[in-house]
Amino acid sequence: MYDGVKHTPIAALSDDVVCITMSGLTKNYRAAGFRAGWLVVSGNTREAESFLDGLTLLVNMRVCSNIIAQHGIKTALEGYQCIDDLVAPGGRLRQQRDLAVKMVREIPGLSCVAPQGAFYLFAKMDTNRFDFQYDTHFVMNLLTEEKVLVVQGTGFNHATPDHFRIVFLPTVEELAQGIGRIGAFLERRTLVGV
Repeated sequence: MYDGVKHTPIAALSDDVVCITMSGLTKNYRAAGFRAGWLVVSGNTREAESFLDGLTLLVNMRVCSNIIAQHGIKTALEGYQCIDDLVAPGGRLRQQRDLAVKMVREIPGLSCVAPQGAFYLFAKMDTNRFDFQYDTHFVMNLLTEEKVLVVQGTGFNHATPDHFRIVFLPTVEELAQGIGRIGAFLERRTLVGV
């Protein structure tokens, strides 16, 4: 969370309904790619015994992270648990977020809202300004021409094909280079007269 925003877990708001809280190394510890996570069931679990039995059966049959990831979970949960240093002014994640937001907003035809709690931002494209109409065309052409990978907004069920996601976990140098390439790409793709 950034800018003094506080998170209230949904499970903390009620104990009379079943709540399943999921997390993992990627979201909590910025260890992308480990595919290791966990879930906590809280609330009135008596009402969901058959569901939980089925969930347990499914997990026992199909879900198992690799050994390295399992050791990563143990180490992460036993280690220092505060992210405040990273998201405070001057912290690495805060610097990366602020740089990404600033650079995206400086590109003509793009806009974004500064995220208050994420490792990514959604940039909005003015599709009337560029020579592609869909976020999927933008993503594929950007990857092909500039070797920069972003994810189209429709991949996250965004209704209009005019957004894309930038993950701001790379270093500020890598972000500056990548977002600079996005700007150069969009400058080449700006329609005449716009």
